[in-house]
Amino acid sequence: MLHQYDLEICKISIYENYVINQIKEGIHLEVLHVESLSILINKHIKNRPFIYISNRINSYSFDPLVHDSINKIENLIALVIITNDKTKQGIVQFEKQFSNKTLMIYEHLDEAISWAKDFFDKKNIQ
Repeated sequence: MLHQYDLEICKISIYENYVINQIKEGIHLEVLHVESLSILINKHIKNRPFIYISNRINSYSFDPLVHDSINKIENLIALVIITNDKTKQGIVQFEKQFSNKTLMIYEHLDEAISWAKDFFDKKNIQ
């Protein structure tokens, strides 16, 4: 792990090729939050390609414009959503239509991390 933050809106762990983020309960995620997190992440990974892993264990909402903001993060190559809630999985399936990034769904964090590591190994991305 490169760094870990416990912020007002989330807990985020930054690794070499991926980040794990957990938005806190009751937060309303806005474009400004996404932009701030992108700056924070790139402070550590120096604009290298990365995968964003969202551990969706809390209930929160977000501005629909967040999707557009995420699509503009050039070095973000994939999103992985972790949830074992079938309703939330359906919502993620709906969200896929707004994303120009690879978007995967897993039920467990270890599966998401394994997929992210394999993605970089198979693509030989540095």
